[in-house]
Amino acid sequence: MACTRRKGEPVTSNSFMEKSSHFFKVILPSSLEEKKLGIPQMFVKKFGNELSDIATLEVPNGRVWLIGLTKDGTKDGTKIWFRDGWHDFVQYHSISVGYFLVFKYLKNSTFQVLIFDSTACEIHYPYSAVKSKPRCNADNSKSKPESRSKTVEKAEINESDYENKYNFLAFLEEMGIYFPIKCRFVSKKDRLRAIHIVRLLKPRNPSFMVFLRSHSTTERRVGVPVKFANKYLCRNSRTINLQVPDGRVLCVKIHKPTRGGFCLTEGWVKFSIEENLKQGDIGIFELIKMKDSILKLSVYHAAAKLA
Repeated sequence: MACTRRKGEPVTSNSFMEKSSHFFKVILPSSLEEKKLGIPQMFVKKFGNELSDIATLEVPNGRVWLIGLTKDGTKDGTKIWFRDGWHDFVQYHSISVGYFLVFKYLKNSTFQVLIFDSTACEIHYPYSAVKSKPRCNADNSKSKPESRSKTVEKAEINESDYENKYNFLAFLEEMGIYFPIKCRFVSKKDRLRAIHIVRLLKPRNPSFMVFLRSHSTTERRVGVPVKFANKYLCRNSRTINLQVPDGRVLCVKIHKPTRGGFCLTEGWVKFSIEENLKQGDIGIFELIKMKDSILKLSVYHAAAKLA
């Protein structure tokens, strides 16, 4: 791997590790058989706490992929793999044994990915809405212009179904996800993004989704849908436990407006500042322990856009 440095700056292992946000992976038979790809342990030590449950992969043809991350804590530290959706990514790009992939981390669980085949040349990426020029012509570089990712295909096939906001709300309700009234006026683009995320996450417990808007980021509070609050949360509660993506459990104070429902306030303020949450980010809150009122939060930043 190559790195850049200022003139006169000595190259040391420490200075390199402080700056490097790249890693590469060689595709081995085990990677294809297990349908997952491990992230190097040194990278995980540096950036693992920043990674949410879903990573965004950007490839040069303009297509963006949302890939589920699997995390496993061991005595040697946390191990992280690209898993849910990874096999679709591999099939779509015809990735085989001997290929190697270069990942550049852009923050917010987003990576740029370059794919090189067994000739050490970059592949011809399948055609997408945005054209890109391959950097090397190789006779045995594989591509399948007609192949389609299962996850992307679902979003594209159903795109017209969710031009109507009521169909979108019906989809969320079918998945057991509640939605605040104030957030119901969302763009078609945001609806498709939300559907893509929900299909990948597949929450198993009662949940609600929030699109962070200007009031969420400036006033530093987030509303809980009235129906969700009335059905699953105790009206006498003054706090709720929030399990954030890095595994911490925060005690968050509740404000109860006169119109009903809850708002998460203190505790949420600190978290939203630490994570630099911005307008357009999506939060999915899943009730994993009703007795202890524990909500598991997954955050998907606005940078995670569909191609």
